[in-house]
This record gives sequence, structure tokens and C-alpha cells, in this order.
Amino acid sequence: MSGVVAKKLTSNTGTRLGGRDERRQVYARFQAATMEAVSFAALLRVEAKHSWPLMGARRMRELALMTHERRAELFAAYFELRLVANPVPLGAGEDAMTAAAELLEGLPGRKRKDFDPAAERAVEAQRVFTDVCQYDLWYLPQPWQVHRRVARWWKTRSERKRSQT
Repeated sequence: MSGVVAKKLTSNTGTRLGGRDERRQVYARFQAATMEAVSFAALLRVEAKHSWPLMGARRMRELALMTHERRAELFAAYFELRLVANPVPLGAGEDAMTAAAELLEGLPGRKRKDFDPAAERAVEAQRVFTDVCQYDLWYLPQPWQVHRRVARWWKTRSERKRSQT
């Protein structure tokens, strides 16, 4: 019990909920689900633009089912994210999930002037989520990891010298 309290007090983001590898896998699944939702929304919009008046009921049912599958995967990945994510990535994930889900809403009748800004918001939310996850997983040197920052600086310096000769 005292270990958990000490960890909570010394951490600026709270107790780490999942292991680093587990969080990486969940973050990757969530990123794939949001990317698939955004990509599918764009594809559905293009298909609707070119063939909506000629589309039969069977094809409309297929597209509705495909939309449902994307939305279900997005929500499943989000709830898995809620299980293991730290608070900061979870907040960014909620923004990305909301933007991707809103993009799937109202298709295929959404006009281009409404769709493009919504798609840009979804992509930007995905980028922010990726940046937050990268920091959470310690892929970049932390401020207190001087040895990693010096090694990175030395490698960049060596590569620069090599390219100049």
C-alpha cells in the first residue's frame, strides 16, 4: 500500500496503470481504429458522391454494416484504452475518438465544406494523441535522462560531420 502511495506522490501523471508494452499495444490498436474510421469516412464520402443516386438498397445495407463495424471497433479500442491508459493519453484519446466518431456521423449526405474541416480535426486529434503517447511511453528522452540526450546529441553531431566530408 505504501508503495502505491509513494509512486502516486512522486509521479506527475499518477500511477501507471498498464505496463509499457501493454500500453504500447493498446495505443497502437486505438490509433489503427481511429485511422480506419477516418479513412473509411473519406472512402464512403467519395462513393456516395459518385454513385449515391444509383446505389441500390443492398449496397446501402452493406455500407451501413461496414460503418457499424468501424464504429464498433473504434468504441472497443477506446474502452480498452480506458483500461490501461494514463490520464494524459486518455484525454487525448477521448478527443481523437470523438472527432473520428463525429466524422462517421451523418455520412454519406455530408457536404464537402462540412466534411473537410471535420476530417482535418480528426487527423489533428490523432496527431496529438500520437505525440502524447510517444511522451508517455518514453520514446523521447525525458528531462532527467541526461545520458540519453547526450547520446542523441553525439549521434546527430557525428552524422552531421560524416555528411560534410
